[in-house]
Amino acid sequence: MATPRLFRLKSEVIAKPAGEQAHDAPIARIWVETGVDHLDQPYDYLVPEEFSSRVNVGIRVQIPFSHHEVEGIVISRQTSAQTGAKLKSISKVLSNFPVATPSSLKLCERVAHHFAASTSDVLRSAIPPRVASVEKGRNAHETRPYEKRRSKQRVEFLALAPHISPLKQLLALVDLDNGSSLVIVPDERDLSSLAMMWNKNNSNNEAITLGSSLSRSDRYKNYLDALSQSKRLVIGTRSAIFAPVASLSSIIVYKESSPDYFDPRSPGWNVGDVARMRGADESLDLLFVSYVPSLNIAREIDQRHIKYIHESHRLSVRAFAPLPAQLLPDRIFQPIRDAIKKGPVLFLVSRKGYASALICGQCRNFALCACGGRIKIVAGNKPPQCSHCAQEFPLWRCAWCKSDTQYAGGRGIDRASEEIGRAFPKVAIISSSGDSIKNEISEEKSIVIATPGAQPITKNGYSAVVILNALAFFSHDDLCAGERAREMLFETCSLVRKDGQILMAIDDAHPIIAAITQWNPATMIQRELRERSELGLPPFERSAYLRVTNQEATQLVSGLRSSITSGRLNSSISILGPVEIGNSESKIILRFNEEDHESTANFLRELQRKRGIAKKPLLYIRITPYSLA
Repeated sequence: MATPRLFRLKSEVIAKPAGEQAHDAPIARIWVETGVDHLDQPYDYLVPEEFSSRVNVGIRVQIPFSHHEVEGIVISRQTSAQTGAKLKSISKVLSNFPVATPSSLKLCERVAHHFAASTSDVLRSAIPPRVASVEKGRNAHETRPYEKRRSKQRVEFLALAPHISPLKQLLALVDLDNGSSLVIVPDERDLSSLAMMWNKNNSNNEAITLGSSLSRSDRYKNYLDALSQSKRLVIGTRSAIFAPVASLSSIIVYKESSPDYFDPRSPGWNVGDVARMRGADESLDLLFVSYVPSLNIAREIDQRHIKYIHESHRLSVRAFAPLPAQLLPDRIFQPIRDAIKKGPVLFLVSRKGYASALICGQCRNFALCACGGRIKIVAGNKPPQCSHCAQEFPLWRCAWCKSDTQYAGGRGIDRASEEIGRAFPKVAIISSSGDSIKNEISEEKSIVIATPGAQPITKNGYSAVVILNALAFFSHDDLCAGERAREMLFETCSLVRKDGQILMAIDDAHPIIAAITQWNPATMIQRELRERSELGLPPFERSAYLRVTNQEATQLVSGLRSSITSGRLNSSISILGPVEIGNSESKIILRFNEEDHESTANFLRELQRKRGIAKKPLLYIRITPYSLA
């Protein structure tokens, strides 16, 4: 006979008596970190008198929610509650340091509505986690209230000039006489370089940095410094756009078309839209600084919403049409040899690695593994390898014609370095890509081979810049390929010295040649804007990208069409898909007019809430995504 187990008594946590209620504004409205999407809303709590002087806007508190104690941020103090239900009391004040202002909280809520997202997710993007050790020994009265400017807003796009360091041009725009400046950069490399350049000349007022490479303690400390110290330069990456900087007067967005400015995770906001919202709400000067405006900015320039600042320059550009599969056109060798005699020469290649595909040298079919993955060449001295399962093929033969002749398709920087080294012997080769990026090189005669984003700078500029297979930069399958290519090519060509040459392996009829020669991409941009307008593509129409399982895709599309019929969605909305994209998922794209943005976002947010209540998996939703591919 089995031994009976002891009874296990059910325990229940009894809330601590709240004590005396606050005499003034006894109700605190709090954004609660529920962790549940459909409960994402502010809740009212009682403020005990013992906490009354410390419970202010932006303060982190601990509150009872359901059967747990959770964190929340105070968004306001009220004299009455929005509900007649019995209210619970704040359990604990977690910190005396406010981490948000009324303006930054309003911005987070507006961003959530705009992108059909959870406000709690936006708050997590905007506010770094608390580190208690950072707060020790810090004066709680240091924090200054946010000062809203009342002057007229200035919105401009500045086109960067060639031959001059772009970071120097960027810092020339910083003016701390009227207040603090917030500079947003796309990556950590730009952040560290810009901060180093500023600190070198401003040792008494160093820049405050907000980047993902900082430790949690340093990031939280810098965040509190930005919130409490006026007339400072704050430099940060994507999420720093939300930073409630004290006495902020201007926001500068560097390389505004960068894909790094689009949050890949939920809630999926982007820096450009958030900067516009914040600039308008807080009457801040807003400057976009880049070599080439994105199509969104270009359309606003055409509508005279943004002032375009541009200086004329003329560069020496020569085009050399390459033959198929040719890395270096025949006539390009002599100009490169002449340039090497004068100083370093920069080569730009489109891919890293060795070769992205193995192609049969006889029948020209792509080599495939039994698992279905393409076979690639990882290095010149290693056997081909499957890109999916990593199986090696030391004795590879074509499955179609049985030939063992190999051809490297999609040359990467490693393969290009080999071919360039053979073409120009006895010249030092410097490679910059991937995990081995060179920030700066000497003026000695050399060949520098780099991938996009890894181009090193040299003090007096390159004697020549060589763009290999320039057409490949425009050949990606997403809508933003042209924007990326123009920005990257202008940025690379700006590194040439004034008496240097730009040599491009591309047909001389391509419009990029005239654009770089005149240092003016207007003709290319206007042509693409006309095409987008005729086709009803962004920026002339808005879009929403939805991702769902294949099993639900057809049902979801049917529900969306039913919503259009019943009037819950505007009849002008068009639905594309579902289209299978792999991993048992399908994508659905909604296209709608700018006037329907708010109603469409509200509908999608409500759809997400209902799925949460029904305990269905939440949809992947992106409004105005970087790419629809």
